[in-house]
Amino acid sequence: QVVNSAAKILSMSGGQVGCPIVFRGPSGSAGQLGAQHSQTFESWYANVPGLKVVSPSNPYDAKALLKASIRDNDPVVFMESEQMYGDKGEVPEGEILLPIGKAHVTREGTDVTLVSFNKMMKVANAAADELAKEDISAEVIDLRTIRPLDIDTIIKSVKKTHRIVVVDESWPYGSIASEIAYQVQKDGFDYLDAPVKRVNGADVPMPYAPNLIEAYLPNPKKVIEAVKSAMYIA
Repeated sequence: QVVNSAAKILSMSGGQVGCPIVFRGPSGSAGQLGAQHSQTFESWYANVPGLKVVSPSNPYDAKALLKASIRDNDPVVFMESEQMYGDKGEVPEGEILLPIGKAHVTREGTDVTLVSFNKMMKVANAAADELAKEDISAEVIDLRTIRPLDIDTIIKSVKKTHRIVVVDESWPYGSIASEIAYQVQKDGFDYLDAPVKRVNGADVPMPYAPNLIEAYLPNPKKVIEAVKSAMYIA
């Protein structure tokens, strides 16, 4: 119904019938839930023309983007992290809206661009904090929306930092990180001083054992290693 009906009805009806609906659901790992309940599907839905895909990283954005999604005339897949349902943050009681398709630069930097979304923003921010202790200035971008993708904000950052690392919980093959890597080399190749780096989940089903989960998922250490690789620091 999501892929074959909601996403296609506007096109199939020649623009006469829309489908303003929001599909909310959990995405990504949520602890020891095994391979069948630990998958990240933003890239799957983003592959379908006609769908918009939103994936917030904090309570404020969740409220503002959900309200914007409800008001949108197109079907929106609103992806949430179960591990973040207990997160707390400042959220106004009044009406707040954020534009769908606009990323947010959460931290200014000059040496490398870190791009992520959803709960992997915590990993990106933790890596940026550690890099700052070594005088490496990371600019951090929260995508907020996966489709449409705000590539302009990413390219603008790469023009300044000349390096980019994408932190993406999903499998590396056909991932959001893959799409960003392609678009950055297409539109920002002349500004790059190093290849685009990706930090993804492992290319295997999610294991159950805690030590294997830790090895599977992106973490600050892996991001820092990718940054230093891009900067040719051993």
